[in-house]
Amino acid sequence: MKISNLFLTLAVIAALMMSSCRKDLATDTHPQQHDQAINTSVKDGEKTITLGGSYDKAGSQEDAHVNSNPAWVNSNFSSVEDFLIATWTYQGTPGTIREFFKFNGLASIPAGTTIISATLTLTGVSTSVAAPQGNSYYPGSPYNSSGTNPAWLKRVTSAWTESAITWNNQPPTTTTNATAIPPSTSQWNYSVTVNVTALVQDIVNSGQNNGFSLQLQTEAYYRSLIFTGHRNADPNKRPKLVVTYQI
Repeated sequence: MKISNLFLTLAVIAALMMSSCRKDLATDTHPQQHDQAINTSVKDGEKTITLGGSYDKAGSQEDAHVNSNPAWVNSNFSSVEDFLIATWTYQGTPGTIREFFKFNGLASIPAGTTIISATLTLTGVSTSVAAPQGNSYYPGSPYNSSGTNPAWLKRVTSAWTESAITWNNQPPTTTTNATAIPPSTSQWNYSVTVNVTALVQDIVNSGQNNGFSLQLQTEAYYRSLIFTGHRNADPNKRPKLVVTYQI
């Protein structure tokens, strides 16, 4: 074999090895954009990425809640700092609030990838302007007679934008592999970490990252549950998603 042909063969082999080992980068059309919002580590053929939390960057997360109160069914609430879900009355008129959010860095994982594990951490708040009553369920709460406040975390199945979503145009969700959020145990500073492996696998398999919806399991007042959103001043309190997958 001529030397020139040998070099060409070696170059092709090297390119194929890089492609097979880093398929996540090979299929990601915006790798630099996603790298800005992702902390990564690679070990034994597995890659772990951390989205949000202290790694949150501008544009790396989106969230907004929607409200069924007739006065607000066409209103956008993307500027609210907290993740708020509730069914309450507003000047005597009921309204149900659902939260929609997504981590844009999930788009860096190509369809067909096997998700080994995924955990979502939501951090509680110490005060809330949007819901001054705090979480509705805890020992001694005046709202305990209304019932507990567990929630569902569901996969969103069609596109939406942070700046335009409202109750009337909210995207559909699916109950497949929905993850339960336990009822609160305190009025404030109630945090949870939940296993969302199946949900993230479904997102990756679909090839469409439309994010998640957080909503009460029983949408009847008076119930509320609150966590910090990605606009919180403390990056360590922002929603965080840790995903490990095969490469």
